[in-house]
Amino acid sequence: MQVAYDLERDLPVKVSEWTPSSSLETFHWHTALEIGYCVSGSGWFFFGDKKYRAKAGDVFVVNNMERHIAQSDPDNPSKYLFVFFSKEIVESEQELLLPFIYRPATFQNQIPAEQTAARKIGQLIHFLRQEFAERQPAFQAMIRGTMMQICALLLRHYGQHSPPGRNNSVFSLYFILLPALSYLQENFREPLELSDVASQLALSPSRTRHLFKEVMGIGFKDYLTELRVNEAKKLLASTDLSIMQVYLQSGFQNHNSFYRAFNAIVGMTPNQYRFCKSK
Repeated sequence: MQVAYDLERDLPVKVSEWTPSSSLETFHWHTALEIGYCVSGSGWFFFGDKKYRAKAGDVFVVNNMERHIAQSDPDNPSKYLFVFFSKEIVESEQELLLPFIYRPATFQNQIPAEQTAARKIGQLIHFLRQEFAERQPAFQAMIRGTMMQICALLLRHYGQHSPPGRNNSVFSLYFILLPALSYLQENFREPLELSDVASQLALSPSRTRHLFKEVMGIGFKDYLTELRVNEAKKLLASTDLSIMQVYLQSGFQNHNSFYRAFNAIVGMTPNQYRFCKSK
């Protein structure tokens, strides 16, 4: 099962309730940033090779690149509130993005329920849900302000565990890379080479390759493939396009490369994925 998280342009935030399956499903990733709050029950949360035992009150932080999936304990199924949002919601205070600019291998995605940050963030997520449900006058302003508070709490929490100077270093590198990320988001359907991206940064292809790995924790080719597979998943689930039309509109040049990449990332063939989404 996949959580719905299409974001509106004017208010790019969404709160969704989700009960994970008790069987381990295919890992996925989102183009949005994500915060998960375990409301009840227990289970596990997987991020790449990392595995966390999850319980009520825990908070989980996910950026827009790390593959992940939650799983319920069959004897005590978990229920989550997930907040999906675009970075534009806090762009006036760009340092609030720092908790989402991390190296997946060493980042601690879980904030345990016992910690003050988890309790405060959980309360604010419940408040967000209430604002969306009631939609009283100026609810958009309330939601934007609440997102600022949540991200500020995350910044304080992770700032306590970061080496001195680490935030400034990662932040500056991220904003050097940002034009390339925007370029890829807009042009991933086209044939692209590393040199195309490097030209957006006025850097050499070699330096661009190292910068990608350092900031994103993933190589340029892998990042581009993830973008294309994510687009293919969207088209498979929401349109009746043929498989050929899907892979061509997603940026893949041929059948073999598409099937190989899709199966490696999603864990099933495109036809199997479409069938699962049609149930």
